[in-house]
Amino acid sequence: MRDSPAAEPAKRFNVGDVVRPRIDQRFRRLPRLVARAFAVVWRAAPRQLLLAGCLQVITGVGLAVQVLVAQRVLSRIIAGSDGGSFADVLPSLVLLMAVGLVITLGRALLGELQRVLSEMVARYAISSVLDVAAEVDLIAYEDPEFANRLQRAQLNSVLRPVQMTNGLLGIVGGSIAVAGVGVALLALSPLFFAVVLVAAVPAVIAANRSSRIFHTFTVEQTEPDRRRHYLFELLSRREFSAEMRSFAVTGFLRSQHDRLYRDRIAHLRSIIRRRLRLTVAGQLLTTGITFAGLMILVWQVTTGRISAATGGAAAGAMVLLAGRLSNTSADARQLYEASLFLEDFTEFVDALPGIVAQHGGRSPAPPTFSRLTVDRVGFTYPNRSQAALSGVSLEIGAGEVVALVGENGSGKTTLAKLLAGLYEPSEGSITWDGIDIASYDPALMRSSMAVVFQDFVRYHFSARENIALGRHERHEELDAIEGAARAAGAHEFLVELEDGYDTRLGPHFLGGTDLSIGQWQRVALARALFRDCPFIILDEPTASLDARAERALFDDIRSILPGRAVLLISHRFANVRSADRIYVLSGGQVVESGDHMELIAVDGLYAELFALQAASFVDLSDEPSKLR
Repeated sequence: MRDSPAAEPAKRFNVGDVVRPRIDQRFRRLPRLVARAFAVVWRAAPRQLLLAGCLQVITGVGLAVQVLVAQRVLSRIIAGSDGGSFADVLPSLVLLMAVGLVITLGRALLGELQRVLSEMVARYAISSVLDVAAEVDLIAYEDPEFANRLQRAQLNSVLRPVQMTNGLLGIVGGSIAVAGVGVALLALSPLFFAVVLVAAVPAVIAANRSSRIFHTFTVEQTEPDRRRHYLFELLSRREFSAEMRSFAVTGFLRSQHDRLYRDRIAHLRSIIRRRLRLTVAGQLLTTGITFAGLMILVWQVTTGRISAATGGAAAGAMVLLAGRLSNTSADARQLYEASLFLEDFTEFVDALPGIVAQHGGRSPAPPTFSRLTVDRVGFTYPNRSQAALSGVSLEIGAGEVVALVGENGSGKTTLAKLLAGLYEPSEGSITWDGIDIASYDPALMRSSMAVVFQDFVRYHFSARENIALGRHERHEELDAIEGAARAAGAHEFLVELEDGYDTRLGPHFLGGTDLSIGQWQRVALARALFRDCPFIILDEPTASLDARAERALFDDIRSILPGRAVLLISHRFANVRSADRIYVLSGGQVVESGDHMELIAVDGLYAELFALQAASFVDLSDEPSKLR
């Protein structure tokens, strides 16, 4: 519970809300899958789905018409042998060919339409996954289960829409065709209609079990696939290549990547063998039943129990119906195998309304503030038992420069993310002029803050766009962009690029120009300055700058950011001497606070670490005064 008296915000939408248990694999859930697939495709492309449905109806009805017209053609031909004329047969024959042409053209158009429909479903799926990924709390990314679900949603949103769309349209079209041909066969001979239905049962059961096997394989491979993709990135991405080669680990990591791939393929081969055995067994039983039905039909024709025309039409209808049932069963299996996409995708994106609703009714943060107060804040990461922060209290006022120092792992960056509204405290409160920031809309609150993290992003956009991303709605304010670059010390090297501020940065795309790590850091700092907000967090903002540039930045920080509250995180103690207050973190707790002289006088952890760093530059025994 929070200590602030402010009203409690709505229930947090946590990681568990987008991490579900393994889904039900029973084939009887197929109607629900069809309904879900229809809903997804309808949202993505309603007009195209309607057109596809119309084409399916046309081809399905056309098949039934073909069966009945074929029976009439056969009757006229047989009648012609007894004295009828060619003119009696010609109209029915022309109609049969016309219906066949309509069916062929309809299928061709449907095939092309399915390509467009699949792309539109893929676009909708990817957009929906991105919506959730952008809205979910940052803490979710610390949970491996969420990472697994996101991985499946990402990959399947690209791979599965085609399979799902084709499966859905195949089931719809197959059902219409089965209904049409079934009605025609039922009119000709109810017995053989029942034979075809019974014959389809073994194939359906085999398809059900085969799909369950493949679905289980896909889910079980999620974690190994994530490890394999991670190894692929290590081995193929530019930013990792120098270290990979320096430590000569390329071959070692490649062997792990190849082993994971070998294991996947070996497992897949085992799965395929099981699926083939099921498919062969099902098809043998189905073929046997169908063959027995045809033998009965031939016997009835040869014994005169039914006419040759009716028998021929019934035989054609049986083969046609059996084929459509087989195709529909295959489409159902395709849709069933796409259930990983459907279940993971729908449950993942269905979380979005809850994520958005948790921010509903919250107020925007005020454009300015007087004081930010951290009161006994604690925080624990998911899947960790030890708290990253415990009982942390501090204050930052407008116009103040406050520093956070401490050894690696002391909790500095974690606290910065809490103050930036990226994480929520497990306990305690953070208040903005006495109001708990949890009562503010997180996105609107973050618009009043700027953060430069030590692992800042290098955007492979133009230099101007890199800076403008700090406040993208002001991207046309070219003078303000240049002013931020000047304040960050980036203007001089940016104007010297081939196209100045319009030069694309980074080597990722053709024509891109890479910068040194120090220059990239200045661009990141310019981005934060361009944001022009009342509270700025600088997490190791000079880690990649040379000593002269670093010193100049810290000396000018008040003039660069006048009137703003600045939280400065640094492990270089000499750079924070001029801060109004310095908080020393150790083990996730504030162990000391005060200005530089006060902390030196206390002779505690700060003084010890300051002396250790200073010892690298001066002889402590000869120049103790230089420590002050």
